[in-house]
Amino acid sequence: MANQLYNQCRVYCAPWRLDALNLNDIIDQWIDDGLLPPLIHTFLPYRDDAGASSEEDIFVNDVANMDNSVGVIGYFDGGTYDSGCAWEVGYAWALGMPVHLITTDFLLWAAGNSTEFYPISKLTNYVANVVSVSDSDVSISNYREQTNDIIKRALQIFQQNLIADFGTAITPAEPVASLPIEYDYYLDPNFMYTEPSRGLLEKIKDAISSAGKTFIVGDNMNDIATDIDNLRKSRQAIFYSDTFEPNVDTGIMNGIAYALGQQSIIYCSKQQKYQSVLATDYLNLMITWSSTVAHSFAELEVLIGNTKL
Repeated sequence: MANQLYNQCRVYCAPWRLDALNLNDIIDQWIDDGLLPPLIHTFLPYRDDAGASSEEDIFVNDVANMDNSVGVIGYFDGGTYDSGCAWEVGYAWALGMPVHLITTDFLLWAAGNSTEFYPISKLTNYVANVVSVSDSDVSISNYREQTNDIIKRALQIFQQNLIADFGTAITPAEPVASLPIEYDYYLDPNFMYTEPSRGLLEKIKDAISSAGKTFIVGDNMNDIATDIDNLRKSRQAIFYSDTFEPNVDTGIMNGIAYALGQQSIIYCSKQQKYQSVLATDYLNLMITWSSTVAHSFAELEVLIGNTKL
């Protein structure tokens, strides 16, 4: 174990890269100042993965570095959240290590038609210690000073949270384990949140039943512990990833499943792709390389075992 913190954040545009580097420098300074004495350094993926020859290399390297870390920290701001970062949050939590996230986003989110709103998501707040500061001191009238005030207060809380976990000795990780199997499939609750995906969910349920198998539909609106336990009681998960940027909860649960030794199935029929330096793909590399992707319902039926191509 390297006593390093795995530092992840969305880094696909210059401002986020700048914010990530600034946050990383701040944490390194806290380490140098002796506030986090057990720690030696951080691993920052897009900086420390430089020179990787493929997305698979990045995935393997990132997983190895998470396995060799004592905690994960992340910066989660923006209208959508990065599914790869969410995957890393879930994977790290399932390994039993502390996950600390910081957000200064004023947006709050609810799963499905829930009336409970959270920074990032309810599931994220269950598996991670989330610092959320979005409202500035009302006595400050200057916009830049308001922004600096938000950042300052967020970092103060973030620092105290890190000191609580890494200020003295590091508590040994207690990984999450699978539970006795009760279901063949855990079905992503995000199938329930649009009209087309609800119809797809019914077809998937019918296909599973026709194959003589069982399923449980996830629930990220209510008891999160029970929802995670249902994933732990399942042989395999089927996740819904048919939007440009998947729901953060899908990424988290996929990461948990991978840590449990499962290779999830991802339903992804969209045609929209992204292009990076190393590849062109439909999904974030952490999702692609940890899962089996079904690009159509017909492919999904084959994976379920109901039909043959």
